[in-house]
Amino acid sequence: MEKLSQYLTKKFNKRAAKQDLVNQRKIQSNQPTELYMDNGISTSKYTLLTFLPLNIMEQFSKLANVYFLFIGFMQMINTISISEGQPVIYFPLLVVIAISMGKDCLEDLKRHKSDQSENNEEVEVYRNGSFIKCPSMSIQVGEVLRVRRGEHFPADVLCIYSTGKKGEAFIETKNLDGETNLKKKIAPKISNNLTIQDFAQQSLTFQYEAPNPYLYKFNGTIRIKGNPEEVSVNDSNFILRGCSLQNTEMVYGLVSYTGHETKIMLNSVKARPKKSKVEVQMNGFIGLIFYIQIFICFATAIISAILSDQIFNSAGYLQISNNDADKNFMLNFLIKWGTWILIFTNFVPISLLVTLEMVKFFQGKFISSDRNTMVIDPEDPTHPQVASVMSSNLNEELGQVQYIFSDKTGTLTSNVMKYKCVSINGISYGENRDLTDNDIKQLPQVKNVDFRDRSLFKQLEDPKSSNYSYICEFLTMLAVCHSVITEVDSKTQLIEYNASSPDELALLYFAKFAGMEFTGIDEEEQMSVKFKGKIKKFQLLHVLEFNSTRKRMSVIVRNENNQIVLYTKGADSIIQKRMAQCDETIVEKTWGNLQRYAQQGLRTLLCAKRVIKQKEYDEWNAQYQVACAALEERDKKMESLQEVIEQNLEMLGATAIEDMLQDQVGETISVLKSTGIKVWVLTGDKVETAINIGYSCKLLTDDQEQLVVDGETEQQVCDSIEDVRKKILEIRTEDEDQAPYKKTPIALVLTGDSLIPCMKNDKLVSQVMEISNECDVVLACRVSPKQKQEIVAMVRKAKPNITTLAIGDGANDVNMITEAHVGIGIRGKEGHQAARASDFAIGEFKILRNLLLFHGRECYRRNTALICYNFYKNMLLVIPQLWYGIINGFSGTSLYDPYLYQLYNMCYTSIPIVLYAIFDEQFSQQELIKMPKEYGQGMRSSLFNKRQFILWLFNGFWQAAVCCWVSYLGMELVSTSNGRMFFFASSGNASFGGSVIIGNLKILTFSYTHTIMSLLCIFGSIIFYLSNHIIVSVVSAQSELWQTFFIQIKSPSFWLSNMVIITLIMSIEWAISYFKYGQVYPEKFYLIKQKQISTPDKQALIAPTSNQNTIPIENNIISQIATPALNTPDITTLQEKNIDINFKEQISNQKHSIIISMSEKIPTSKKISKQNKQHDISKSHYVESNNPPIVVARSVRHQLTTQYTGYAFSESEKFTEARKNNYQN
Repeated sequence: MEKLSQYLTKKFNKRAAKQDLVNQRKIQSNQPTELYMDNGISTSKYTLLTFLPLNIMEQFSKLANVYFLFIGFMQMINTISISEGQPVIYFPLLVVIAISMGKDCLEDLKRHKSDQSENNEEVEVYRNGSFIKCPSMSIQVGEVLRVRRGEHFPADVLCIYSTGKKGEAFIETKNLDGETNLKKKIAPKISNNLTIQDFAQQSLTFQYEAPNPYLYKFNGTIRIKGNPEEVSVNDSNFILRGCSLQNTEMVYGLVSYTGHETKIMLNSVKARPKKSKVEVQMNGFIGLIFYIQIFICFATAIISAILSDQIFNSAGYLQISNNDADKNFMLNFLIKWGTWILIFTNFVPISLLVTLEMVKFFQGKFISSDRNTMVIDPEDPTHPQVASVMSSNLNEELGQVQYIFSDKTGTLTSNVMKYKCVSINGISYGENRDLTDNDIKQLPQVKNVDFRDRSLFKQLEDPKSSNYSYICEFLTMLAVCHSVITEVDSKTQLIEYNASSPDELALLYFAKFAGMEFTGIDEEEQMSVKFKGKIKKFQLLHVLEFNSTRKRMSVIVRNENNQIVLYTKGADSIIQKRMAQCDETIVEKTWGNLQRYAQQGLRTLLCAKRVIKQKEYDEWNAQYQVACAALEERDKKMESLQEVIEQNLEMLGATAIEDMLQDQVGETISVLKSTGIKVWVLTGDKVETAINIGYSCKLLTDDQEQLVVDGETEQQVCDSIEDVRKKILEIRTEDEDQAPYKKTPIALVLTGDSLIPCMKNDKLVSQVMEISNECDVVLACRVSPKQKQEIVAMVRKAKPNITTLAIGDGANDVNMITEAHVGIGIRGKEGHQAARASDFAIGEFKILRNLLLFHGRECYRRNTALICYNFYKNMLLVIPQLWYGIINGFSGTSLYDPYLYQLYNMCYTSIPIVLYAIFDEQFSQQELIKMPKEYGQGMRSSLFNKRQFILWLFNGFWQAAVCCWVSYLGMELVSTSNGRMFFFASSGNASFGGSVIIGNLKILTFSYTHTIMSLLCIFGSIIFYLSNHIIVSVVSAQSELWQTFFIQIKSPSFWLSNMVIITLIMSIEWAISYFKYGQVYPEKFYLIKQKQISTPDKQALIAPTSNQNTIPIENNIISQIATPALNTPDITTLQEKNIDINFKEQISNQKHSIIISMSEKIPTSKKISKQNKQHDISKSHYVESNNPPIVVARSVRHQLTTQYTGYAFSESEKFTEARKNNYQN
């Protein structure tokens, strides 16, 4: 009874604790409580006891598995069974489920190992008067931990003591957000003076908020026994699980949240499951197939019941009782319907889902191991950043992207800031670059600064200069207004800065470069700034942090003159609204400088200050302290008071920082645009800066018409949209008049202010989308993280059938990434939050080109072929039984041996298509990058739609008819050598064998890569079937296939039937393939294989294009064929003897094509005449070679081998006849 009482008390306390979670918690130091969750974590889905029941439930949550389970029950009903009452479907079903369960088991074992490692990690806990080591999982809320330098925090703790001079502790949050810069935490003064014995005596009471997932928000109060004062604490006093202690010897922490209630675990929420467009369509097709199956079964059952009724009524000699099922029409119909359901079981491919899942898994591995998706760090080349695939079920979705939404900073740019220019008192410094390298060496050596204007330093040298005081005040602001942590390098003994953002680092280094050096902050919150050998002291009073809503950062300090000064820096549009009346001339000059900086693509900030009177500060500070101590709506109250103090600002100047583009960003965007993908860049930069970066990264071009939608009120936005619509109408009208087949490219620029009223008005949203449909690119400026998500959602809602992709690198991009169909995260300098929330993680933006154009396109092509093939081969298997029903009156007699029948999907036709879906390549990766138009097949869904699906089914339908009727007519009506007739089991097995052979050979017709392994699997599957037939023929005397193999191979009719089936079907398949090539690729290119017989070093023809100066054609095979404006290559002379080549030129507007046919010999130095003299050819384009190459025309189907290099040519209508001749040759 005592144990029961303890158990009930514990349950009651836990229930009370759950209610407490809704409100607040209150604990005392060194008083552990079991009311709350323990510190053990479990990320696994199963335990040893729950794996089987839970996983089986998960397996049968899939409709296909339930379907086949039901079919197995039906097979056990003797009346309708076609397998002698044996549930033969359960063997392949068991294999499919076992593979899926095995994969789930392996994945969960990895989670268990990770959990055990973390739960058993030793930590120091204060128990029984001393610190002892114990497993992390045993920690309880209320206990005191000791964490030493370099160790990780095992739970969320309140920092109550630190060995830092003023209770400060520096932590690294890399495990939380990927950021490596150190962050400062502080132990409250009231507790930092206590000893461990004080904490042991439960002298500290801590009241704080219930567990929540907000990483950067925390509210609470502490009180010391005997002291009535309550001190507020916030996230600056709170350290989260997973952080590591750095630059601090030791910290005591009061355990506040444990286990799954810690903030890092509360943020480990599974992302909403995403399904690819192909998968959604596939599920629809499975439903369609099921309805077709039901209809056919219903029709055949009706026909069978009618025929049975007619036959048995007229055949009285059979003496069938009236009670017999054959005489009961309804009962007979139900029996036949059940029988036909079993016969057509494999209409739905049993192995499709597990095969597709397995193939996608291996495709993901190939994406990760591809060297072209890796980014090699020059500083650490042995550890490249590999692409990570978090959602392999979206592999083919990468091949269907139609809209790309990209962040700018850290995604298109490198997030490495260089300080370039500054505007002080209306004067711009930095645009003149007259400092030499020797001059730079005389100045402080810093990073992140590219400033070479001598005039600034001249004025700093002369205190009497007109701008001296303004420059000094501006530099002071840069040296003081920040949250940078200093540390001394142990080797160089130099001060290094640890900043939360690269912008802040560049600003502080520029101040040091100009002579105003921030040297650190002491335990009394005294900031030290060194200038011309003298140390200035500033008492730090408050730091008003930057966030994406405020878009500014401020500090309040007391200077040496006892003045209280607020320094602030932020976006110009934000600071401008809070400025007092200033000299209009200075303001105009500063605004002109900002405009000019923005046009150069520089990131700008406006800097200002305000001197606050002591009385005003005291009143404000009293209110601010109350707001900081509030337990409810603390952040809202604090921001409201911050808004009050940040008014009537005096402008100090402006900064301009350059954020360099990443490697190959321009080329990548240019290629993506040429595929037809619409690229939207979403940035927080001002319009002018964003436009300039747009030009730099080739998002914007000179031939585009730029239109801007701007405004703050709804009416202003309406007017702006109407003006843009009128302008578009004018542009399109001019296009029709001047060039009917050419459309002027349009770029749309949206501002964040205009989006605010837009998102509240559906009509405005539809108008914006209508405008964007006419635009090639969209540039959204001054947008917040929330607006990024809203833009993606807006496009998805307006165009539900398109595929969107979002790519970003920071925490502000997470919402956008999760909103899109495909989310790409870049592991950047802003942390790994975006990468962790994404479906695919990459190192740089340029990887997107290979990811989409090669891996995405090929995964789409192969996976859709795999899906269609699975339905096709099952039609090939099942439909012969329908044709055979015509012969037997739809009696429901099975044509196949039930055991071989069930092995068809699992053993005879499974491996070749898997190898195809993993390894096949239509073109090499290098070729596809140069052929961006080839990506369009996924955008148009041209390989997987209703038409293609029905064509695959139709193929299976007529080929099944050939297998059935040729086998029946060729064998069942023919006698064997001993005079006996073949029976239906022999002809049925011959049809089954034909299905196996055709099903495997079919893969040869749509494969582009053939290896020894793929050919072995194709023909090995056929041989494996034959070996099974031999075994059944020899071993199973009860089987209807007893001795059939040996009888068949002796029969000429068997061999003739098989030859007819294979020859007829495969010749038609190859003819269709040839016809499809001619129809689908009428304007594609021919590769000309140029093989030098004995020239080891060959020099390629050089072809200048509109986008590049000179590119070797041999290395640029088809690079410019799909670009919008393609110039004719300047080729004058081919110094190649005895080559039958005839060049004809077609020039239409700006598009040119070169047509080659094998008809006329060209002499060694014969010039090709051109109508346009600007394309005359110079001798520099000759090919120097003593040995003539052999030129061989190759069709598109065989351009898969990377060893074939040559030139790309399009064909014209006049070339049709010549092309036929080339095929014959």
